Amino acid sequence: MSALPGRGRLISLTLAIVIGFLIGLGAAAYLVFVWAPADVILRDASPRHLRFDANGDRPDYRDVYVAYVATRYARDMAIGQPESALLRAQQALGITSGDVTPLEALAIVRSAEQAAKRDVDRGADGVTSGWFSPLELEHIRQLADRLEMVKDQPVAVNIPETVATARRNLLVTGTLLLLLWIGALTALALLAMRLLRLNEEVTIARPAAGGWGSAPASFSEEAVVDGAFAPMPASAAAPTEVGYAPAPASSRPAGASAATVSEKLIGTFQAVYDHGNEQFEESFDLSTSEGFLGDCGVTVAERLNVASPAPVVALIVWVFDREDLNSANKVLLSPLAFYGNKAVRDKLAKQYGQQALVEVKEGTFEIKTSSLRTEVEVRNLQFADLENIPGGYFRHVELTFRVYFSRSRPQH
Repeated sequence: MSALPGRGRLISLTLAIVIGFLIGLGAAAYLVFVWAPADVILRDASPRHLRFDANGDRPDYRDVYVAYVATRYARDMAIGQPESALLRAQQALGITSGDVTPLEALAIVRSAEQAAKRDVDRGADGVTSGWFSPLELEHIRQLADRLEMVKDQPVAVNIPETVATARRNLLVTGTLLLLLWIGALTALALLAMRLLRLNEEVTIARPAAGGWGSAPASFSEEAVVDGAFAPMPASAAAPTEVGYAPAPASSRPAGASAATVSEKLIGTFQAVYDHGNEQFEESFDLSTSEGFLGDCGVTVAERLNVASPAPVVALIVWVFDREDLNSANKVLLSPLAFYGNKAVRDKLAKQYGQQALVEVKEGTFEIKTSSLRTEVEVRNLQFADLENIPGGYFRHVELTFRVYFSRSRPQH
């Protein structure tokens, strides 16, 4: 089975998220630009965001806006409300809301004054009609002079509740829209990655016309003996492992060594796997009065593809011995993985060693370490067909562990 390594999977996921973020950001900006009304975008905005000509050669939106502000300022001054007039002008220019500083507001008004003066000068002949009248120019000058006087005075920033609410709502809406696009596009990217990986899965070899009752030609003259190839008995119809006996008819498991006087039974443990248990792993601590000796257990060694639930074609049984500081393993393969899928078998052989691979059958096998002997009994073994191939993957299996501790450890 072809699968991306963990690091490659992480890089692909990160790349998908970054691409989704960039595409989502662009899409959200486009939606706001195309669909959002201009008054929504510019509501309560500073005049510095309005278009203007930096050289003042021609009037533009910001200059016209400043002229309206200056005209209202002059009207308030005329009725004897100088402080109110200044405050309203500062509010309109965005000083009191904190959008611009007093110096920035002064620069905006001076820029409008320059644009208005050039416009008035062009219409001085009385023929050309400009954007501004000489009176409006005078109002802009008066406002600029007043702002010049108070530019160094502190201004209390006071954002009206309506303005704060509008900005907060706009920020929340924009953030949710952006996150929605990022999530949607990232999901599409991950789906595309998964489809590509599914297309890369190894094609499962179909059995010969004889089915799985007989082994393929490449295995027909050999059997696995603790993972090593050995000649098969002529009467055998399929490979069998030496020491891997059929299901016992008596209480004593066939194929298992009899417990010696020097051995002590540590415990008996049960593990049951059912198809669909994606997180299957059973482990058991091995301890006696002498302390911790190790552990044993079983977990999934190989899934055939990334479907959910994934078809499991190999289970690994391990025994860890504290004396060895290492694990002894047996990898139990379904008939499909053992005979019909060379890619899976080669992958497991490279990962765990050829000697660890066995075809799973009902019966008992042993795993021995320096001080531990573990009998593993396989019962109620059930397979599910895959693409009409018998013995495709594990449907149900029960494993019983009987672990013995040897007081007389072998000499190395």
